[in-house]
Amino acid sequence: SRDAWLRLLETPGPVVLGSTQMASCFGPYYELAFEMDYELRKRKMRHKVPIVYLTSEPYVGHMGVGGLGKSRRFLEDEFAERDIKIVTNQSVDEITPDEIRLAGGGTLPFKLAMLAPPFKGVAGVAGLGNPRGFIPADDHYRHPKHQNIYTIGVAMALAPVEPTPVPTGVPKTGFMTVKMAKAAAVNIAADIDSRPPPANKELDVICLMDMGRTAALMMADPVLPPRQKSYLKEAWWAKWAKVRFEKYFLWKMRHGYSRLP
Repeated sequence: SRDAWLRLLETPGPVVLGSTQMASCFGPYYELAFEMDYELRKRKMRHKVPIVYLTSEPYVGHMGVGGLGKSRRFLEDEFAERDIKIVTNQSVDEITPDEIRLAGGGTLPFKLAMLAPPFKGVAGVAGLGNPRGFIPADDHYRHPKHQNIYTIGVAMALAPVEPTPVPTGVPKTGFMTVKMAKAAAVNIAADIDSRPPPANKELDVICLMDMGRTAALMMADPVLPPRQKSYLKEAWWAKWAKVRFEKYFLWKMRHGYSRLP
């Protein structure tokens, strides 16, 4: 991807970013759109690089979770301000070396494209999960039929929050996965000690979305609607917080301090 970016800077052309049908990872491609726009404007060459955000989401800001507060209006406005074109509710039939062929006809030419594809669970868990290989879990992250098997993160089957014209999946972010892992560890310890698992807590999420010059703090409690609370705020300090959190998180994990918040 770095080489493709450097080639784009040498010979500018169209950029397409986003997700295909059945994908469940949306946030990083919003970030890429904002970051590329910012970097190209710094280089005084944004006018040479049309950017398209292509997605299976029914609208921008859906993110596989039915939206988050004002996320739709917010992202539509931010993309319009930056002249980032939007193509929503779209499936992809084929990707060639220089264009994306859309279901129902139409193409998007590109010099650089990055799309989140759909994927399946690993073959090693065949028989434990659904047809796509993702493993179901109860409120304590245990397999419904095999109580000694626990599942967290991307491996876990999460039902879509709502039917969408083009299938979309529920994202399982790093923040969510860490919270799942800690809860599952407590539940496993309780199981080993023949204690009942502690009361289940609704899974919430906090994200810091890089927007190039700034960032946006996004919070949802719980992750899937209806929610007790949601929050979305763009700010300079959110950019600083994202950079600092990345350094803190990597330091924490490298040194075995996973118990820290």
